[in-house]
Amino acid sequence: MTFPRKYFLLFFLFTFIQILNINLYSQEVPQAVANYGIYEFLDELANDQIISINSVVKPYSRLFIAKRLHETEGKKELLNPRQQKELDFYLLDFGKELNEAWRNGLTAQWLKGGKGQKRMDLFYYKDSLFALTVNPILGAEIFYNSEGKATYWRNGLEARAYVQHWGFYASLRDNHETPLLGLPSYLTDRVNGNIKEGNSWEEMMGGVTYSWKWGNAGLVKDNLQWGDNYHGANIFGGNNPSFVQIRLHLSP
Repeated sequence: MTFPRKYFLLFFLFTFIQILNINLYSQEVPQAVANYGIYEFLDELANDQIISINSVVKPYSRLFIAKRLHETEGKKELLNPRQQKELDFYLLDFGKELNEAWRNGLTAQWLKGGKGQKRMDLFYYKDSLFALTVNPILGAEIFYNSEGKATYWRNGLEARAYVQHWGFYASLRDNHETPLLGLPSYLTDRVNGNIKEGNSWEEMMGGVTYSWKWGNAGLVKDNLQWGDNYHGANIFGGNNPSFVQIRLHLSP
């Protein structure tokens, strides 16, 4: 007896709808270690004993950072004026990672008027099942000394998305540096130019992650850091090129 296609389609749609209606767990997307500002801010909060973090391995996930910022929001009276402004600034971005229950506990400026304020994005969409953020990457640096001038600029696009237990992210940027400042003979933490053998090179990072109540796993191409440092650790100091890796994080 042949199973009618229309019944198979109905069965598939019913199953798909049931999957979409299950309770959501946390979704994990890492925050690039190249964003020194947020990592230094979290280190400062931990040194002031406002939050507690295990900083042995980076990057942290955006959700982890959002929860630490939310925790700090509850201790805002312990912050100095500059730290309070930094907290409000970062909540405009990372506050988007929090669900409604977390957001209802926030009192930062991004909740003025009862509506969640957020950092301006090139494109942002979120509903109960799906979230997508897309932003441009733009930056430039100019160096002057007695020997002359060096320039560096970058352009690209980054995106991240969440669907149920899954997280997706990608970052593609073009780098342009003249002359190269990351040569092996230089004591510097600049990367990739000498490896790519040219003054212009592309850099791609991204991956897919899956999360459950007490852990997450992912297949990613990304940078990582081991240990605390402010100018590059001996192993995986952050100035090594990104590479493909399998990550597993368990908190049973």
